[in-house]
Amino acid sequence: MYQRSRRAFLACTCGLAIGAPALASDPPSVLFVRGADRSGGFLEAGGSDAARTEHLADITNTSTSGGNHGWFELAQTLEGAGYALTQVVEPLEIGAPASGQTAGAGVAFDTMDLSQYDAIVFGSNNAVYTGAQVDAIEGYIRGGGGAIFISDANFGSDWADASNSDQQFLDRFGLTVHQDQGQYSIKRSDGEFLVPDHPIFDGVDEFDGEGVTPFDVSSPDADVAVTILATAEGNLRLNNGTTGNMQDSSRSATATDAALFVAEVGDGRIIGHFDRNTFFNLNGAGTNINNLDNEQFALNLFEFATVPEPTSLALFSLGGLVLVRRRR
Repeated sequence: MYQRSRRAFLACTCGLAIGAPALASDPPSVLFVRGADRSGGFLEAGGSDAARTEHLADITNTSTSGGNHGWFELAQTLEGAGYALTQVVEPLEIGAPASGQTAGAGVAFDTMDLSQYDAIVFGSNNAVYTGAQVDAIEGYIRGGGGAIFISDANFGSDWADASNSDQQFLDRFGLTVHQDQGQYSIKRSDGEFLVPDHPIFDGVDEFDGEGVTPFDVSSPDADVAVTILATAEGNLRLNNGTTGNMQDSSRSATATDAALFVAEVGDGRIIGHFDRNTFFNLNGAGTNINNLDNEQFALNLFEFATVPEPTSLALFSLGGLVLVRRRR
């Protein structure tokens, strides 16, 4: 039921909604959102502006030194598969301290032509966005765009920065991102692929993360069809604001805490992935794109994010139980 060829649906579609991805003849286009210079790395980077910026998983960071945080090899992998990549950097708030979070501005999504992108990656964003900017992303997704959310504590200047930034967008769909805690891999052989034949798992037997940030998908909005592909493991840390911008309380993961999920929203789709480290360059911190099946997993993830399901079908599942319903 999951077999698809890239962009085949768009090729046979007579018309596209405003804000939907562009024509089938175009290469799939992905926009990466990166945090402002010096706005990350609060746990490990120390006082160096360059080190704080290096934690922001830049797709132009080519470092293969031990413990690097670059996504250049991810970018190379995607470009080799035919993707066109763009990166946008959040502006640093005027007057913000050198170690401060970007606040009150964010990327001007409300003035951008988002229709040129097949998917937007919310990577190391940590800004506070305006309502109009969030509106633009919600409209982009519902109109046919793809969004990938990957959070991490070191994408910000404190524990909650990155999760709070993602949460502004996820609130529109009834989804919740946690804080950073835990290290584990997801294995097919252990029965941890809840939908084993899902295209994101094609050719993948195991992928991993370190310092992971899973998602609570227990209460999606009525029009958001969620499929949990892998559940979180062990304990996770909440992001509920009970301790301000610091570490919140931990609890055991449940069946609705996802290490990996996909959601159909209108004509668009959302993917939540639990860790940035999965895609680091060789010798990256904790793990990297060369470890296990992380590279194939990355290719599948972006393939799924950039190609919509046929509009006659929507998928809904919880805990791996997949039901198929037809759209009118």
